[in-house]
Amino acid sequence: MRQFRIAIITLLALSFSCNLEDQSSVAIDTNIKKSDKLYKDASRIDSLLYATYQDAIAERNDSIKNDKLIDLSYKYLKADDSLMFVRTNDLAQESSISLQDSVGISSTYWDLAQFYHNYNIEDSAYYYYDKAQKIYSTLDDKLNSARLLLNMAIIQKNIKDYTGSEVTTSQAIKLLEPSNQYHTLYVAYNNLGIIFNELEEYEKSLQYHRKAIKNLYRLGDTKDLASSYNNIGVVYNNQENYSAAIEFFEKALNTTKNLQEDNPKIYAMLLDNRAYARFHLGDTTNQLLNEFEKALNIRKDLNLKTGISINQLHLSEYFLGKRDTAKAIKFANLSRKMSFESQNTRDLLLSLKLLSKAKKDSALYYSNRYIDINDSLQKQERTVRNKFARIRFETNEYISKTKRLNEQVILISLISIALLLLFSLLYIIKAQRAKNKLFNQKQQANHEIYSLILSQQRLIEEEREKEKRRISRELHDGILGSLFGLRISLDSLNEDDSKEIKEKRAAYIYEIQKIAEEIRLLSHQLNKDSQVDIDFQLILKEYLKRQSEIINIQLDSLDDIDWELIENNIKINLYRIIQESITNIHKHSQATLINISINVIKKHMIVKIKDNGTGFVANKSSSGIGLKNMKSRARSINGKLSIESNTDGTIIELSIKL
Repeated sequence: MRQFRIAIITLLALSFSCNLEDQSSVAIDTNIKKSDKLYKDASRIDSLLYATYQDAIAERNDSIKNDKLIDLSYKYLKADDSLMFVRTNDLAQESSISLQDSVGISSTYWDLAQFYHNYNIEDSAYYYYDKAQKIYSTLDDKLNSARLLLNMAIIQKNIKDYTGSEVTTSQAIKLLEPSNQYHTLYVAYNNLGIIFNELEEYEKSLQYHRKAIKNLYRLGDTKDLASSYNNIGVVYNNQENYSAAIEFFEKALNTTKNLQEDNPKIYAMLLDNRAYARFHLGDTTNQLLNEFEKALNIRKDLNLKTGISINQLHLSEYFLGKRDTAKAIKFANLSRKMSFESQNTRDLLLSLKLLSKAKKDSALYYSNRYIDINDSLQKQERTVRNKFARIRFETNEYISKTKRLNEQVILISLISIALLLLFSLLYIIKAQRAKNKLFNQKQQANHEIYSLILSQQRLIEEEREKEKRRISRELHDGILGSLFGLRISLDSLNEDDSKEIKEKRAAYIYEIQKIAEEIRLLSHQLNKDSQVDIDFQLILKEYLKRQSEIINIQLDSLDDIDWELIENNIKINLYRIIQESITNIHKHSQATLINISINVIKKHMIVKIKDNGTGFVANKSSSGIGLKNMKSRARSINGKLSIESNTDGTIIELSIKL
């Protein structure tokens, strides 16, 4: 039976090292002699190590044999010889149990946990780390107990059980703080920093990363300093504080004189992260592209699949920012393929999201794939987290009452399914209502924009009619009168053909030419701007022009904005906010000048309305319905409205994410 279990574990390990699409079956041979031959032939270790294994098997002293097997188990683990490791670990575990050697048993559990962790079988790894930790805890071995807790915490973090990882890491730190194990403390605080970054609690994340660095300096070994600076840079990146992020990435690059040779993996990661932060600051130069490509080439040389896929994602975003869609799609597809082969679901999801942006005609397909994979991943992570919880709090009472608890689990599952269905239904109803509300808002915005266009069209038609009447008067009162006078004059000269009369007729003909030119000019004026395109920019300018008759208004930075790309919901609410602001200034501020600027900076529209009035006291005026409406409109378009007022005037600033 033991041989059968060894073969099962070995095949499981081998299956995780194969390609996802490898569906070949493997026969299990339980014959001991054949199994021994399999281990001997498959071993990738030199003959001396295998001779040591044979010597340990032949040892008659059980205690010495046990020590040799435990030592061999660890050596085969480090040599990545899964076949020989599983065999020696199983023998060492059986020997330690028979000798009641608690330290030996915990060592075999520790090695087995590391073995499973190497093959990403995290639930089994966690299970054996937990078994080893309980033994060390019973032995009051705080250091090893803390190390195992930390290994468990890192696994919890990897499967996104951030709360569980935080608790387990804190338990490890509590055991480590009285000691001088500064490197282990560094790992623990670094893990907390990563956890809180994932939870978007960035200040806490920075606090723990600084504690991690403090322990590096206590240790007197700063080889991990570049990694910590990189982690801090990532936190600032997530805060969109790209300048601070670049500062820490550059500090990391300067931690040693030649980081590229000392640690090419970290060097490539820092190059890529720094370039990505610069890209977010608007840098799209060839120098930036060179940094991305240099980092990618280093990672390819080192075969760092995770690094390669995230690098390709950054290059995809870079080319998407430069509107080079073909290259953006190329790198997104490369990342998708790489992340799929390496089972890197994080980058796989990001590549699908990028492809949905780059390939507009296939956006729905990639969005659906993203949702399917994300849902599947969440279910898998939830399942593993549940396993961890059961492992961590398992007791003898739990084992003795398994049958009763299984019945309870079935009942809870049924209730959970019912509740899940209920919550799903409620969520769908809520989401539909929100969708309908957004649709109605957009419809109303479209209607208001249409009404503004009609209103503007009426104003233009009125101006056009005025111009026609003016030209009509010019034709009737000016040109027709002139022609009538000339006609009479020419009639009087018809009978005479003297030189003097000819000169007069020539002068009259010249006058007729001038009148013809005047008619041509009027004709051009009639045809000019016969069709006027009405857009939001024109509507806004015309409105401000009308208001300028009451108060002096200066408008800056409007022509550079492509209003066709702005949603109608944003445009109409922006129009109403400006309208309300001017009304309030006119009524209450005694201002003589209003300055309005509208700019688009880093996918944000920034609107500033400044006057030179007397200002107002915010806590008294903020209850006015006008300001409430402005704030409500800003919230409805995911905007932020701020008002600063003093005796020198008032500044209203609106920031809208596009």
